[in-house]
Amino acid sequence: MSHVLILGGGLTGLSAALELQALGLPYTLIEVKPRLGGAIASEQLGGFVFDGGPLLLERYDEWPWLDVLGLRDAVRHFAPYRDGELVWLEHGTQQLTDAMTARLTGTVLTRMAASSVGAMGDAFGVCLENGILKTASAVIAAVPARFAAHLLYDLAPEAALLLDDFRYDPVARVSLGYRKASMPAALPEAGGTRLKFLHAFTMPGRVPEDGVYVRAGVRVQPGESETDWIGAVCSLIGRAEPLAAWARYWPEADPLTSRLPEFDDALRAVRAALHARVTLCGSDYGARRVDEQMAAGQSAARQVAAALA
Repeated sequence: MSHVLILGGGLTGLSAALELQALGLPYTLIEVKPRLGGAIASEQLGGFVFDGGPLLLERYDEWPWLDVLGLRDAVRHFAPYRDGELVWLEHGTQQLTDAMTARLTGTVLTRMAASSVGAMGDAFGVCLENGILKTASAVIAAVPARFAAHLLYDLAPEAALLLDDFRYDPVARVSLGYRKASMPAALPEAGGTRLKFLHAFTMPGRVPEDGVYVRAGVRVQPGESETDWIGAVCSLIGRAEPLAAWARYWPEADPLTSRLPEFDDALRAVRAALHARVTLCGSDYGARRVDEQMAAGQSAARQVAAALA
C-alpha cells in the first residue's frame, strides 16, 4: 500500500497528516524538534498565558476544523479587523496544534532530521541524519524554504537553487506580564531597528484581572540570549520588574522573501520542477494566516493522494 512521508511537524505538517488520515492513506511524520507544533508554542507563567508564535489570528470566514478539533468554544473575539475579525484561543494558540497532535494515528518520529530526498525507482528515499533511509511513495515537505533547498538538492536541483536564497526577519517574541498599576499610561513607540512591534493586551482568562500582557518583537543580534531580549523590552518600558517573562525565537517565523512580488513566479517554477508526488507546503510558500496554513496542508495531502490514485 502507498505510504507518505511528511517532513515537518508544524501546523501545516499536522494538517497534512490529518487530511491523509481522512483519505485513508498511511503516513510517517518526521520532526527534528522534540515537540510538534513548529513556531506555535504557548506557556503559562504567573497566571498569564503567553504565546511565542501567533497570538491574534485573522478570521474572515467559518473555520470548519474548529468543530472537528473540539475548539469551537475556545475561540475568543478580540476586535473587528478589515472585513473579518481578530480572535485568540483561550489557552494559547498551542491549543490548536495540541488538539491536532492528539488526533494523529500515524507514525510520528521526533528528534529526527532529514538530510535529503532522492528518487528510488518509482518511490522516494529520505535520508535521515542518523543514517536511516526511509522510503515512501510520496513526500510532503512542510519545512522552511532554506531547509527544503538542502533536502531537494539531489532530487530537484532547479527547485533547490530557487529556494536557497530565502531570507527571514530574525525576530524573537518577548512576553511580559505586569500589574496594570505599574504600567505607563501609554507604551513607547517601537520604532527603530531593534523592536519590530510592542503591544499591550488585557485578555480575560489569559491575563489576571489586574494584569497586562506586554508583547514585543525584538530583532535578534548574534550572541544574544533570552535574557538580552527580555532586558531590551523591560528597559524600554522602564517600570517595575514584570511578574512573568518569557521569550521565544523561531528563526523562520518571519519570512521576508515570500512577500516579494517576484516570489510568486519563483514559487510556480519551484512547483513545476517537482514530481507530482513531492510537494512543499507551509508559511514560506504563501500560506501566512493560520487558516491558510491549514488549507495548504490539506491541499498537499490531496495532491499526493491524487497522484497516487
